[in-house]
Amino acid sequence: MTENSNDFEQNGGKILSFLCGGNFYGFELTAVTDIIEIPEITKVPKLPDYISGLINLRGKAVPVVDFRKRLGLSAGILDDRSCIIIVEINSAQAGIICDRVSDVENVLPEMIAPSPVENGLVRCFITHKKKRISLLNHKKIFNKNLST
Repeated sequence: MTENSNDFEQNGGKILSFLCGGNFYGFELTAVTDIIEIPEITKVPKLPDYISGLINLRGKAVPVVDFRKRLGLSAGILDDRSCIIIVEINSAQAGIICDRVSDVENVLPEMIAPSPVENGLVRCFITHKKKRISLLNHKKIFNKNLST
């Protein structure tokens, strides 16, 4: 993990929480660049099944992950609250389809519990307003092997 990610675990900060498959997840707010309605997604052959394809975001091709499939769940039914969260990964962008965005949460250090898996998809767990939120390492979303 980078120094910045350890900084969040030690000091807290703001996250964007979202719902997917009945559970709450979140990204550090500094990683989120956009939240958009689901546009037409262009399928690309020979990609892992959890990658839905590409979208055109202001003239850039952005890969999109179906987060339910990424977790090994069955595909959900998309509705008018479903959306794509755009995150920045190493100066590029990627989209994550979620059931719905929940809220921007202000997280204090005492709300944070470390993940038992070091350097995995889930960085830590946050308990906030009776919700348990898994804070994700957005850079791991596209990795097939979550331990790398």
